Amino acid sequence: MPRSRFTLEATPATVRAARRRIAATVRSWGVPLCEDQRVRLELVASELLTNGLLHAGGRLAVDVVLDEHLLVVEVSDRNPALPRRRRADPDAEGGRGLAVLDGLCVLRGAEGTETGKRCFAVVDLNAPVRHEETVPLVALARDDAEHERWSLTPAGGRLLGALLPGPERPTRSWTA
Repeated sequence: MPRSRFTLEATPATVRAARRRIAATVRSWGVPLCEDQRVRLELVASELLTNGLLHAGGRLAVDVVLDEHLLVVEVSDRNPALPRRRRADPDAEGGRGLAVLDGLCVLRGAEGTETGKRCFAVVDLNAPVRHEETVPLVALARDDAEHERWSLTPAGGRLLGALLPGPERPTRSWTA
């Protein structure tokens, strides 16, 4: 199972470089990424990294793992506050990160750690990239908790079992 780990200082420039590094790493593992898949992967990485930049700052730890066609991108930071769905006005610049991840990933989650939190997203590299708008913008602008969905494939379950330590880990929040 290919894995890459690195740390970075949370700045806008390092977020930009890290999302490109993640896509380059996946390609170096022999995974052919079309332009749409690369953009989707970089958007997922950017959402996770930007969350760490905006809400924690300091050093971020990044872990990227490939299991079959499922790619896990996780970002750990020192802020213990877990991400939460926010209500965003239609013209707001932020507040839609979880909705974006919901639309791009088969699974996302966050958990508290001894030193802060770990946020992750699982991208199915075999999933077709859809070009039509699947979530109305109005849905992204409101608190959409009633539309939470679970979608975990058997391969995703095996991957999570291999990645997540036992029950000694504190607070877990899973959404897909």
